Order: sequence, then C-alpha cells, then structure tokens
Amino acid sequence: MPVDRYRTRGTIANNSGKYEQIFKDRNVLFIEHYRSGQLRYPTSKQMRDLRIDRQIWTVGDKYWKLAEKSYGDPGLWWVLAWFNQKPTEAHLKIGDIVFIPYPLESLYNILGI
Repeated sequence: MPVDRYRTRGTIANNSGKYEQIFKDRNVLFIEHYRSGQLRYPTSKQMRDLRIDRQIWTVGDKYWKLAEKSYGDPGLWWVLAWFNQKPTEAHLKIGDIVFIPYPLESLYNILGI
C-alpha cells in the first residue's frame, strides 16, 4: 500500500532574493516548498508492539532489495533506513545487523502517516 509522505506536511513560500532570476523566468513571486518532515523514532512502549526480524548485511545488499523481499515494495527502503538510523547503505558495513520492523501499519501510525 503506497503512503503519501507529503500528506501531513505544510508548505512554505520561498521568496528569497537568491532565486530572483528563477522567479522572473517563471513569472512568479515565490516558489512553494513542502516543509521537511520529522520522523519520530518509536518509544520503548511502541517497540513492544512491533515484530522485528534481523538480517546480517552482506555483499551486494541494498535497502531497496531488502524492502522488496520484506515488504513486497522496493520503494519502502526508507523505512529500513529510518528504523535502523542509517540513512544510506554507505552507513552499513558487512556483518552489521539490519532490523526489519513489522507490521507496516504500526510503523505508519508511529510516524503519523
């Protein structure tokens, strides 16, 4: 089930002088941006409601491959990166344990999405 990560974010109007030429080219007064999202990590109480599988990080592993195998959707790679607090594969080394949380619905509730 795809989840819109922008659904609960507000927007801001960027009217910085740095972008004056862009505003002129587009004939606009500002550019609207989504606010940066804040992902809350689960509390210890919330963690008790999760099932967490473990996978040893090996040569050739990628978050998207693990998300495809675990959740059936490679686009959910960010769930693994967030939950493991390792934003990219470059933050992992061979032999590290990667935690795979379930169910997704509980994680979405924790994140407010």
